[in-house]
Amino acid sequence: MSYVIHLWHQPTPATWAQAQAFFAERVHQPAPPNPRFVELARRIQAAMPELAADWTLDAPDGAVEEVVWSLGLANTLPGSFYPRLIDEAVNLGLSVYDEQAGECFVPGPWRLSDAGRERLVHPPATPPAPSAQLDVQGRFQALVLPRLQGHGFALEAPPPRGNQVLTLLVRDTPLGEQRIEIDWRGDPDSDFVAYLICRIEPQLPEPVAAVCAPQTRIIFDVVDAPQLNTFLHGFSPKQATLRKYLASGVAGLDRLLSALGDWLVADLVPVLDQCKTLEDFLAYDLAEPRHPIYVKAYLVNLALAHGADVPDLGKRFDQLMQRRRAEGMNPAQMAVAFDRLRAPRAA
Repeated sequence: MSYVIHLWHQPTPATWAQAQAFFAERVHQPAPPNPRFVELARRIQAAMPELAADWTLDAPDGAVEEVVWSLGLANTLPGSFYPRLIDEAVNLGLSVYDEQAGECFVPGPWRLSDAGRERLVHPPATPPAPSAQLDVQGRFQALVLPRLQGHGFALEAPPPRGNQVLTLLVRDTPLGEQRIEIDWRGDPDSDFVAYLICRIEPQLPEPVAAVCAPQTRIIFDVVDAPQLNTFLHGFSPKQATLRKYLASGVAGLDRLLSALGDWLVADLVPVLDQCKTLEDFLAYDLAEPRHPIYVKAYLVNLALAHGADVPDLGKRFDQLMQRRRAEGMNPAQMAVAFDRLRAPRAA
């Protein structure tokens, strides 16, 4: 089923009777394509890209060869669509004729009807009924995603599995895909505990990946996140990087997500911004260790330096060995990888 409205450019009616008369006279009259129709279509698709070409049942590009553009709108469109369409149309100097509602909207903006002419003021949107359940993915999309989209991140939200919900922020860079993963475990009726993982997945040649396996990803560890410390759950200073955050109730989830957005934008994203290219990452890694976010001393760090043919490979190896010892990681594993990486070069 659909709802039909009609648009035209000139003349602009001053009364509902004039709008009715013009529509009756000019509907279906041939005319060259109107660039204002095309621009309206472009603006709607830019404002609501999730609708794609489904925002109208005909001519979604606005290429109409008639004086009046008769739009068939699907009944499944969101409630915010119609006011947005009217606003964009009148801003372009178009008139919007809604015969079924007995109204015509014209630049000003004005609403014309049998009752006369009045200022166009859209009624406030009806907010959704509050839910007692914790909608992790929905609230994450509302409170966190908009703050990260400007930095090039997109959301991946796979379907929940049992008591697990995943929200992932993903960004492509020349070095590889950057991923901020929040693993939520809990019950929508009560609370969730969140654990955050941040990594970069560089593209490695197969022989090099075999040498590094399983440490083929760049991992960032966090030892302090001041904005989130209020939400720490089961935290022990002896395991400073094992940081889980508790969200209790709907209001508690919103508070945690707001704080998470603050921390991501202020602290984590600037670190990732410095690691978009191989050259930048190698410079960043050489200056480790840092506080409160640092790069783990993984085998992939050495492999990337080796692949870039850096002149200070030995120095980097020594520094990574020191970091591994400080982190309680196996230094012998790094030594074996170093020898295997250099073997083709020495041959």
